[in-house]
Amino acid sequence: MIDIATIVKIRECSFFKAAQRTLVMLMPIAMAGSYFKLLHNLVFAPDGLIYNIFGLDQVISDQFWYTGSFISAGMVEVTFGIFGLYACYFMAQYTARIYHKDSSMAGITAVLFILFCAYASSTNHNTQQLFSESLLQINAVFIALVIGYGVGLIYRFLGKDYQPVKDESTRTIQSRVWQAALPACVCLILSIILGIFIYDLKIKLLNSTSFNELINRVQITNNLWEVMLLTVVITFLNWLGIGFPVHALSGTINNAHSAENLTYALQHGNSWQVPYQFLGSSLINNYAMMGGSSVILAIIVILMLRHENKEIVSLTKISLLPAAFNSTLGFTVGLPIMLNPVFLLPSILIPLFNLLIAASAISLRLIPVSVYPILKGTPGLLVPFFGTNGNWGTLIFTILLFLSDIGLLWPIIKLSERVSQKLSEATQENVNE
Repeated sequence: MIDIATIVKIRECSFFKAAQRTLVMLMPIAMAGSYFKLLHNLVFAPDGLIYNIFGLDQVISDQFWYTGSFISAGMVEVTFGIFGLYACYFMAQYTARIYHKDSSMAGITAVLFILFCAYASSTNHNTQQLFSESLLQINAVFIALVIGYGVGLIYRFLGKDYQPVKDESTRTIQSRVWQAALPACVCLILSIILGIFIYDLKIKLLNSTSFNELINRVQITNNLWEVMLLTVVITFLNWLGIGFPVHALSGTINNAHSAENLTYALQHGNSWQVPYQFLGSSLINNYAMMGGSSVILAIIVILMLRHENKEIVSLTKISLLPAAFNSTLGFTVGLPIMLNPVFLLPSILIPLFNLLIAASAISLRLIPVSVYPILKGTPGLLVPFFGTNGNWGTLIFTILLFLSDIGLLWPIIKLSERVSQKLSEATQENVNE
């Protein structure tokens, strides 16, 4: 039995409180990024679903395609590409605000801190790429939140108390700047020290190469127990806000094992007896995550069916389309699910449950192995169907698996609502006091 009081106590910790407020504040940016990512993957990517189904290379002009690709890719960059910058600013701001310090100065200082770390982490100082993109993008948002929280704590201990003023004069603003000089200088010194450490040791903070060994192991292992363990690691990292492994697995997988499976399927006309039946990349992407949308899409369906909060219902409605096509980050940030203690175990155990059921079905020859490449933007529920070259039994199995996910998540959503109610009551009591 999950203790609601314990979850409420965790949610009231300053880190989780500031993180939840930050993620909710950034929901519009994440939602915009989800829609433009969806548009880019479906329409303006040569391996996109709509692009290939409708043969858009023959239908639309090159000028229109290049313009659309430029707009969609550019908007993805200014939303997801530097999402960590926004997160770091608001995390420092809300942390400082919790302790009644100057939140605006804390946010500005946090931006300087993370930008210098991103500069130190970059290997291309002689080119136009001055900052490490991996450190600033949404797949590394956890480290941005940690940096922002650390800056906020420095302001807590070294900054002076601050009460917002409705109409500030220039003199008042100058006074604020001077009062923030000590914590700001300490933060800048720490950022320089950390930057030197990163630069000299060639450390890559939470970028794609940091997880190469993990991702490579997932892609080539055929050991079911190892696949289960790696699933736990990957889904936990994803809940934490480190999405590099999940993102890598949702793309095209090219290795000797998957190539051997595909070759066997092409030679025999089916994938029932391929050499590697429990290949990690296939099981995790096709069944555990269903292209990345399994848990998220199930939560959206439940909230649309039973929730009375108009804001939550509106969020689910605008999230449904991108989530159905595996662009789930907008909803993950907006609800939020990321770094929400209520969804920690479901985010790990439900993909693990899906994986075990799928592996059992494969071993019993109820469904074939997914071996065929998948186009970008393919709906999550159809990923196994296309991965098995249109096997209808696999589609029925996937739908049943998704319905079971909804059943498993139903009590979790009720628990989340009770936790939210307890937090609202606690907030109201603090206001009254």
